[in-house]
Amino acid sequence: MIDLPDTERREQFIPTPEQAKEFLDGLVDEPWQYKAYYLLAIYTGCRRGELCALKWSDFIMDGDRCILTVSRSRSVVAGKGIQEGTTKNGKNRILAIDEEITSFIKGYCYYQIRVAEEQGIESSDYLFTNDDGTLIHPDTFTKHLRTIYEELGFPSEFHLHTLRHYFVTTLLHSGVDKQTVAELAGHGDTSFLERTYCHPQMELKRHAAEVMTQSLLAS
Repeated sequence: MIDLPDTERREQFIPTPEQAKEFLDGLVDEPWQYKAYYLLAIYTGCRRGELCALKWSDFIMDGDRCILTVSRSRSVVAGKGIQEGTTKNGKNRILAIDEEITSFIKGYCYYQIRVAEEQGIESSDYLFTNDDGTLIHPDTFTKHLRTIYEELGFPSEFHLHTLRHYFVTTLLHSGVDKQTVAELAGHGDTSFLERTYCHPQMELKRHAAEVMTQSLLAS
């Protein structure tokens, strides 16, 4: 007997644009670390460990904008604790950050510097640290996000990876080509997107079918 791979497509729960806006509004009163982490999660589509491993040196200013290089990941490894290594596919990727998000990142950087001065410690190279300069555990972001979701009344199926799903789906819905989306999300090719995120294209095809039907009925 051979166990064949499970080919059933897992349903991805994707926030609506209205839910995404409500989520961002809900971050306003969150501490800087959480606000910055979740904003970057939904804006860049980075994985949990990739965000936890971000350093200030990964951001290169380009006028009023910046370029982000994602090259590392900090993850919890069974029996070994938190380990830092390469990204999931072992490759670096480059993301462009627009002016508004760049301004926010600068504000967070100034906050971290000010807190370090108040604590009498050296400012960390990493983005996501506690006020005492220690790195925040990856699980902390997952657990805290659950609290935010509950306060907003979001579905229990939403999790941290849901923000990444929203990033990918929004780009595909907006007509960004699959190869570009795959590169931004850190996938080696478009096959995973086609298997996992086929529904945006299917929705467009359904819309095309409706347009064609209306055209024929009107003629």
